[in-house]
Amino acid sequence: MMKNMQKTLVILLLSVSITSCQRALEIEPRQSIDASRALTTPEAINSAVSNVYSYLKSQVIYGRDLVATVEAMSDNTQIINRAGGRYVNQGNNVLGSHVGGWATYYSAINEINLILEALPNISFAATRRTEIEGEMKCIRALLYFNMMRIYAWDPGVIVAQFDRGGVPLMLTGVLKLTQITQPARAPIRDVYQQIYKDLLEAIQKAPTTGGPHRITRGAAFALFAKVALYNNDWENASRYATEAINSNVGRLATNANYVPAWRERVHPESIFEILFQQEAESHGVNESNQSAFTTRVSLTSTSLGGWGAVVPTNQFLALHQPGDIRRQLYQTGVNRSNIVVEECTKFLGKTGTIYMDNIPVLRVSEMILIRAEAQARLGNATQALADVNTIRTRCGLAPVAGLSGEALLNEILLQRRLELAFEGDRWFDLKRLGRDVIKATGNLQYGDPRYLAAIPLRELQANPNLVQNNGY
Repeated sequence: MMKNMQKTLVILLLSVSITSCQRALEIEPRQSIDASRALTTPEAINSAVSNVYSYLKSQVIYGRDLVATVEAMSDNTQIINRAGGRYVNQGNNVLGSHVGGWATYYSAINEINLILEALPNISFAATRRTEIEGEMKCIRALLYFNMMRIYAWDPGVIVAQFDRGGVPLMLTGVLKLTQITQPARAPIRDVYQQIYKDLLEAIQKAPTTGGPHRITRGAAFALFAKVALYNNDWENASRYATEAINSNVGRLATNANYVPAWRERVHPESIFEILFQQEAESHGVNESNQSAFTTRVSLTSTSLGGWGAVVPTNQFLALHQPGDIRRQLYQTGVNRSNIVVEECTKFLGKTGTIYMDNIPVLRVSEMILIRAEAQARLGNATQALADVNTIRTRCGLAPVAGLSGEALLNEILLQRRLELAFEGDRWFDLKRLGRDVIKATGNLQYGDPRYLAAIPLRELQANPNLVQNNGY
C-alpha cells in the first residue's frame, strides 16, 4: 500500500501475544522482517487471530466511532457541549468531522491476509485450519463493508457525478517495503463482489459454534444479510437473515427480558458481539461509548460518571408509542454542567467495569427487520408484516394490519430506527436510503460531501492513484 502508511499498514506478526486493543495499536512495526520468524507455528497463528479481533475494539472502529460518533452525526441525537467539545462538530456535521480509521482498517486487513497466506503451511488439524480461514474472511468482509459505508456511496443511491469509487482492494499480505503497491480505488461493485466472495467462503468454513464473541457461521449469515441489504440485493438479504435467525446463535428477547437484556454482560440477542474483558481495554471517560451517551455510573447511582454528550432529541423520544418497552432505555441523567437531560442507557459498564461494554454488532432483532424490509421491497407484504409485528408485539405494541407499499416500508424503517438506536445504524441507514438528514443544527441534502469521509491526506500524497472524495 501507500509508502507513508508503512508504520500502520505493515504490521508484522511476531510471536507475541497481544492482549488488548491499546497494546496492539502501540506496537511499533518493523519495516521488514525475516518471514521465517513470523506465523510459522500454530501458537503464532492463534495469537495473530486474537490480534485481529482486538482491532475491532479500537476507538476508530467499534470502541467508539462506529457507535457513538456516527450516532452524533445522525438525526436521533443532539449534542450537549459538556465534554470539552467532543462530538460537537460531528453533531453539526462539519465538513471533515466524520469517522475514519483508514490506516487501522488496512492494518487489520493486512494481518488477515498474512494469516490466510501462512495457514496452508501450518500443522493445524484440517478442521481448525478451515475454521480460521472462515473467521478471517468474515472479518475481512466486515472491515471492507465498514470502509465502504464510510468512504463510498452505497449501491442504488450512488451520486454519479461525485462517484470516486470504493476503496482499494488489498488481498495479499505485505511483509517488506518491496511488496507495497499503490492500488487505485476499486469500483463500488467490485468491492461488494469481493465482500460477497469472502462471505460465501466464510459461510462454508466458519465454525458452527463458539459465538457470539468469535465469528461463527451464524455471524457470516447475518453479515451477508446486512451487506445484501445495503447492496439492494433483497433476495439474499431475506435468505441470509433467515439463515442467521435459524443458526441458534443468539435468541430473540421477550417483552419481559428486553430491558434486562441490555444489563447482561452478553446480550442474549447477539449473533456477533465485540468482547471487552480486561480493564486495560477500557477507553475511559473521554472516549468510551458509555461516557458519550450518559452521565450515569449505573442505573441507580447519583454519582457523576460520563460526559453524556450524545443524547436523544425530544423528537426521537416522541417516536415511541405509549407502552413501547424500548422507551425504558432512556432515562434522566445526573447533573453535569448544570444540565440534566434524558440519556440512553444501553451501555452502562455491563462487564462490571465502568466505561467498558461489549458491543453488539449483529443481533437477532436486526435480522428480523432486514428480512421484513427485503420482503416488503420484493412485494411480499404478508411476510413483511409478520416480521415487523414480531418486533412490535415483543416491544408491547399492537400489531399493524393492512399495510403495503410505502406505508409498510415506512413502518419497518421506523421500527428499525427505534430498535437499533444508539447502536450506530441510523446515520448509515439514512445514507443507504439516499435520504436527507433533517436536524435542528442544519439539514444535509443527500449528495452533500459530508455524507462521505475524506481519504487521509497522507495516503493521497503517497499514492498518486488515489482520488479524494468530492468536497475535500
